[in-house]
Amino acid sequence: MATIRAGRQDDFPRLAEIELDAFVVWAEVCGVSQQPVSAPVFLLEQSLDEGLLLVAEEAGRVVGFTLGLNEGGNLYVVELDVERAAQGRGIGTSLILALLDVGRKKGLADAVLTTDRYAPFNAPFYTKLGFRILEAEEMSVFLAERLRAQIDSGLDPKRRVAMLKKL
Repeated sequence: MATIRAGRQDDFPRLAEIELDAFVVWAEVCGVSQQPVSAPVFLLEQSLDEGLLLVAEEAGRVVGFTLGLNEGGNLYVVELDVERAAQGRGIGTSLILALLDVGRKKGLADAVLTTDRYAPFNAPFYTKLGFRILEAEEMSVFLAERLRAQIDSGLDPKRRVAMLKKL
């Protein structure tokens, strides 16, 4: 069973490894051919400073993480990754539920994110946790800009969605 704890700066190199490892699965399912990249250090530092960086550990080894940011009073879920060897055991669910709880305790209004509409571990996963897909007119300027940037970077516009869950 994984233990969820607050992230630390000394976790950053391991988080990059996990993100690059998990990218392989996501890219294959979503038909993405772009080069994998990990979250920039400044985002990790911001998430850490805001108390919204959580990691999952098993036997003293970090196997997953979630990176959130306070975006205009909402919890923006930037990243959720679990290394391939640890996937399918509920670690991602534990991480996101813990992050939502932290967001609630911080008084954030909603949790928002952008994701793939079809990959089972993306929009269908978040739907099971109470998120809903937003229509274009419901999106904040921030979410609309995030989607546009993702599409401009080469992601399929038919697959990209923004989602929201009340906290």
